[in-house]
Amino acid sequence: MILSCARALVVWRARHLHCGVCGSPTEPRQAGHALRCTSSACGADFFPRIDPAVIVIVHDGHRALLGRQASWPKGRYSALAGFVEPGESLEDAVVREVAEETGIRVTETHYFASQPWPFPASLMVGFHAEAQYSAVRLDEELEDARWFSSEEIAASHAALLPAPYTIARRLLDAWYLKVTGQALAVVA
Repeated sequence: MILSCARALVVWRARHLHCGVCGSPTEPRQAGHALRCTSSACGADFFPRIDPAVIVIVHDGHRALLGRQASWPKGRYSALAGFVEPGESLEDAVVREVAEETGIRVTETHYFASQPWPFPASLMVGFHAEAQYSAVRLDEELEDARWFSSEEIAASHAALLPAPYTIARRLLDAWYLKVTGQALAVVA
C-alpha cells in the first residue's frame, strides 16, 4: 500500500510540473499530496488523478472465463479488466468490458474488493459476474479468452495464473472456494 501510494505520487508530480490553467510552475502542498500553481493571479490547486478500472471473474457455475493478452508470458490467463468510461457506473463498465472483449453477456454483477494499481494511477475494483451465455467471441484486445473448469484451474501451474498478491488472483481464489469448498492450491 505504501509503495503503491509513493509510486503514484512520484509519477503524478513528475507529470504536473506546471499549472494546467496558466502554465506557471507548481509547488507541493499537503505533504506532497497536492500541488498549487505558484502564480498569485492563478493559484489553482491540483490533486492526484485516480483512474477507476474494473476487473471481473465471469463464471457460469463450475467454469470461469479468463483471458490473455499477447504480451503476457506464454500460457498466462487472468481475469478480464478495463477502464471505466466517463459517466459510467462500475457495474455498467463490467457489463460493457466483458461484452467488448469476449462477446459474453453478464448478469448479477457483485462487488468483491478493490486494490490500488499504480501503473500509473489506477484503482482496480473487483467483481464477480454470472454469464448469461457462454459462446466466446474475441475482439482485438485479447489474444485469447476461454472457459476453465475448476479442475483445470486446480491443475494449472502457479506461473500460469495471476500472481497471489493481485486482485485478479483473489477473485479467482474466492470463486474457486465458493465452487469447490476448498482453497485453491495450484501445482508449483
